[in-house]
Amino acid sequence: MDIFNNAEPVACIARSDAIVDKLVKASGEMSSGKNFVLLLKDSSSVRRRLLPSFMNAYLRYTEHFMRAESLQKEVLLFAAGTMNINKAIRSAGIDNNAKFIVFASNRKLMNEFIITTGSAIMETCRLEIDKNIAKDVAITGLSGDS
Repeated sequence: MDIFNNAEPVACIARSDAIVDKLVKASGEMSSGKNFVLLLKDSSSVRRRLLPSFMNAYLRYTEHFMRAESLQKEVLLFAAGTMNINKAIRSAGIDNNAKFIVFASNRKLMNEFIITTGSAIMETCRLEIDKNIAKDVAITGLSGDS
């Protein structure tokens, strides 16, 4: 059984002339259920956590075991390494429009976000699991996990 249902998350480094609040609003409006756009600070630690955070959050989503109210926020919590949404936003959320990560559940949604907000892709990110952080963002066993 494919627990990720052929999910194909994508990420890129982008820039935009739009203010951060408008970018965040647009990402929220485009996010629903398992489809989401998440805007993150561009840092090496966040980049390394993207895929394992998505995998962990997606497992929790499919098992109805999330701590956050949306898959988008659940990924943010794991990417930040905290279960406090305010801390997660401060440490991993988008902080400027000059250079930020667009992480989306699929390429179509990412492209829609880029076009709708007038953003520009600077670089495509390669999503892979960094074994050095696997213990920090390891996929958790859902039974008995608290």
